[in-house]
Amino acid sequence: MALPFHLCQPDPGNPGPDASCGACCGLYNFPAQHRTRAALTRALARRTDAVAELPPAPEAWKKAARALRRWEESPLFPPVRLCPLLGFLDPARTKVGCTAHPSRHGGVDLRDCGAYDAKTCQSFECPSFLWLDAGMARLVRAACPDWYLYGLVVTDVELVRGLLQLVSRALGEPAKADRLRENPAALVAVSSFFELKERAPERPPEGALFGRFAADDLGEPVPRVLDYEKLRREAAPEDDVVLCLGYDPVDGAALDRARALVRRHVEVVVAADAHAPGTSLPVV
Repeated sequence: MALPFHLCQPDPGNPGPDASCGACCGLYNFPAQHRTRAALTRALARRTDAVAELPPAPEAWKKAARALRRWEESPLFPPVRLCPLLGFLDPARTKVGCTAHPSRHGGVDLRDCGAYDAKTCQSFECPSFLWLDAGMARLVRAACPDWYLYGLVVTDVELVRGLLQLVSRALGEPAKADRLRENPAALVAVSSFFELKERAPERPPEGALFGRFAADDLGEPVPRVLDYEKLRREAAPEDDVVLCLGYDPVDGAALDRARALVRRHVEVVVAADAHAPGTSLPVV
């Protein structure tokens, strides 16, 4: 099923804050201390200011890109390139995207001056285009009208799926993403759940983790798993989400706390959804 909008720029004509994503350009591809909201805001502002007054001439943009690369931190996953021409697209600096895109320069395409060439940028689609369905995409867009959180969530398909699976399990029937989106109370609860991607407590401070993935010796992302024998726990339904949120529990008690946090947020979503018109509650 085709998605109802482009995930990177769902609503480019919206003058206010809106969802937008630059993950494929390396936006979050840094150790944790360099991918905080504050750190990325500073980096994007620096890039935006550096190209703001440039003429649409390739040599000028190539020179600016070379200069901006000096400011880059070491990437978390070296195979993923960091494009120096990713920046803010609006005066209020609420949207991220390609500052070299032809739509910004009267049709002149300057994307060859960045980390990729224009053909690659034009044709690339991240896995979320294949793995999210239309209802999931609409839910993430509505629940995360913010460049930083939206990009973290829309690229973490397992987190989105994990939420819906846990809600379905609690309701005793399939959770409908569009119903959650159309229910104001449920949408607030979903937003709060997704905010854990940015603000979940007790995660490792060293930033070696990136959701469900860690970097191997070659810098390639590899999925993480929980060592249940070491933790002295059995598998639980919340564990996929626990990993998506970046937890690396050192003992069973830490895993219990992470699971409890997920359950509390899911319970709020379920309570709101269970009172939506047309929803049947499971028989206890």
